[in-house]
Amino acid sequence: MELIVMAIAVVLVLLLITVSGNLSSTGRAVERVERKLDLVIRHLGIEGPAADGIPSEVLAEIDRCIWSDRRAEATKLYREATGHDAVAAKDWIGRRAASY
Repeated sequence: MELIVMAIAVVLVLLLITVSGNLSSTGRAVERVERKLDLVIRHLGIEGPAADGIPSEVLAEIDRCIWSDRRAEATKLYREATGHDAVAAKDWIGRRAASY
């Protein structure tokens, strides 16, 4: 009986290792695609509303939130980065989302 429990535990550990490795490689692949997409957008001259004063890391996270349909989180990030009120932030996020 102990042997069966030990075998199940080993299988579960190996499964966990495999799954976590696949998830991290998927995350890296998504990041590579996002970087390439950003380059294409820049090359084509496609611009959303001006992002003056917003650090590039924050802007990238805002874009990810918009793409993931998490506009409330994107609005919060924009407000924290710029100090604008909720109405102005919501309008800016809406214009940015429409520019995609």
